[in-house]
Amino acid sequence: MKLADLASALSLPLEGDGEVALDGLASLEDAGPAELAFVTGPKYQRAFDASRAGAFLLPAGFDALGRPCLRSPAPYADFARAVELFHPRPLPAPGVHPSAVVAPGARLGADVSIGACAVIGEGARVGARVRIHPHVTVYPNVEIGEDCEIHSGVHLREGTRLGKRVVLQNGVVIGAPGFGFTSRADGKRVRVPHVCPVEIGDDCQIGANTTIDASHPGHPRLGHPDVRTRIGVGVIIDNGVQIAHGCEIRDHATLCAHVALAGSTVVGRYVFMGGMAASAGHLTIGDLSMVGAMAAPSGDIAPGSQVLGVPAVDRRLWGKVVAAKKRLPELLHRVRRIEKRLGLDGEG
Repeated sequence: MKLADLASALSLPLEGDGEVALDGLASLEDAGPAELAFVTGPKYQRAFDASRAGAFLLPAGFDALGRPCLRSPAPYADFARAVELFHPRPLPAPGVHPSAVVAPGARLGADVSIGACAVIGEGARVGARVRIHPHVTVYPNVEIGEDCEIHSGVHLREGTRLGKRVVLQNGVVIGAPGFGFTSRADGKRVRVPHVCPVEIGDDCQIGANTTIDASHPGHPRLGHPDVRTRIGVGVIIDNGVQIAHGCEIRDHATLCAHVALAGSTVVGRYVFMGGMAASAGHLTIGDLSMVGAMAAPSGDIAPGSQVLGVPAVDRRLWGKVVAAKKRLPELLHRVRRIEKRLGLDGEG
């Protein structure tokens, strides 16, 4: 692809020689004369100077040194768009594979693709242009919005509702019963039926082997009478995330790998939760907050907070705690010397 053609496809301004021929994309360090690389800011100036790439995606104000480039307000995002142009993913043709099982009462929209050995339950509604890959199980009364993509091994339990353009990666399970048990008078444990299905908004991306549990009507979120597990619009969820019954993940939140949310957690808009972060149940993480990797809030987090640690505290306080931990052996030695001097060694 010529650089000028790429500029047209991405609707980005071109600087320099538009006749540069590109056959791929790579990092600044690895790119060759026929490859496109990107720069996000001044800290990559030295790598840019040394790069052999034939063309670049550069932010405004970055000195191109006369080299061919496309100017972008978000170079990494436009690099991702370019990847899709250079490596188009083959899409399954519309139609139902002969080995798929579609219940008589299921409704399929126009240009739907149903892969081999997929099962579509009674009363399910599948929107136009949905792509369901092999070995997907769609239980009865599931609703799937237009232009969704459901990868192999996904299980959508009864009543689950997906918005438009949702992508579910391999092995996702949505709507299985949450971890809800109670005890009878004789002490025997019994499961509480989880009959409130999961709802997922438009434009969500859910990573492989993530589980999002159905809820039950007995424990509504504080101040929220609706107890369904809800995922908002534009939420991004990484691989291996556990979202318990009754949780609400509001619009444009991001949950990294192995996040675990206990029941009835509310995650606010644009919240970012790092890998392996967790939450106690029945708490709210305020809008625009950041929960660092492996942090574990045990109570409500105010909007705009940045927290780290277990239990999670303000990141600046956590930094002081970590710094103090490094001095514990020295401090313990000093305390023992003081105790000995005072004749207190051996006392409680």
